[in-house]
Amino acid sequence: MTLSVFQCNDCDHTLFPARYLCPSCGGADWRSVPIPQGIVSEATVVRQRVGQPNAAPLYLASVISMAGPIVIARSGAALHAGDVVNLTIDAAGAILASRI
Repeated sequence: MTLSVFQCNDCDHTLFPARYLCPSCGGADWRSVPIPQGIVSEATVVRQRVGQPNAAPLYLASVISMAGPIVIARSGAALHAGDVVNLTIDAAGAILASRI
């Protein structure tokens, strides 16, 4: 499933995640805007997690969506700043980034 961000129908302000009221104009009417791609701005890897001593590394990235908002996404491999990625949502609702 493709990730979507939210755009105010009154002023076109775009954000993620959704809010009740637009921080720009106070409007409460939103439309969903699909964002299939983004550009990695920062990336990191979590090598150790509390309570999971043998867990596989967890790759995370801050991705600037093509619509503007920044989202935090998981990845199956290390990503680097400047990488162009596809953005999807898995069955559990996690945002996933995969290098193009």
